[in-house]
Amino acid sequence: MDNASGTGGLLEIARAFAKLPAPPKRSILFLAVTAEEQGLLGSEHYTVNPIYPLAKTAANINMDGLNVHGRTRDLTIVGYGASDLDDYVRDAAGEQGRTIRSDAEPEKGHYYRSDHFSFAKQGVPALNPDEGIDFIGRPADFGRRVREEYTQHDYHKPSDVVKPDWDLSGAREDLKVFFAVGYRVAEADTLPGWKPGNEFKARRDAQLKAASGH
Repeated sequence: MDNASGTGGLLEIARAFAKLPAPPKRSILFLAVTAEEQGLLGSEHYTVNPIYPLAKTAANINMDGLNVHGRTRDLTIVGYGASDLDDYVRDAAGEQGRTIRSDAEPEKGHYYRSDHFSFAKQGVPALNPDEGIDFIGRPADFGRRVREEYTQHDYHKPSDVVKPDWDLSGAREDLKVFFAVGYRVAEADTLPGWKPGNEFKARRDAQLKAASGH
């Protein structure tokens, strides 16, 4: 699950973009980075040596482990309330009849521990979605239980392999949301921004101002 599922999802979204009748207005960059566990080294390297200037980078969408336990009525956004990307997710998930929720464990600082953070601290609006917890046809505590079991038994262990009971129908729906967000951001006339008061907004404002020559 961590992180071959997310890498597989990245490839599938890339495949979907490649099949579009016409490409979106903005370029889409698919980036797989190394050494997250050693201090986000791969993503940090990219943000200080970007292929495209960060001031022209509209957004970053991070995919870590995908939902391998079936469909959910919801989708979690770690760091909910940070940027306009939340609005894109809410709209795309809403078209599937789903709701979005904030991280149930904000005290663990997950927003500052994954590769999107390298982009955020450089000013680029960054989205860190996570699986929902309200699983369709499952008991109310199912989402919590499978997360706890994974953390206890498989997280960062050789036992984190494909399991016979995996159900990727939820991952499929989540990936459709991420595709829609990426496509709509790429088509939009305006760049998504950080919400007022966000800690990364000043960096972005300065970045865009410098790029415009004002």
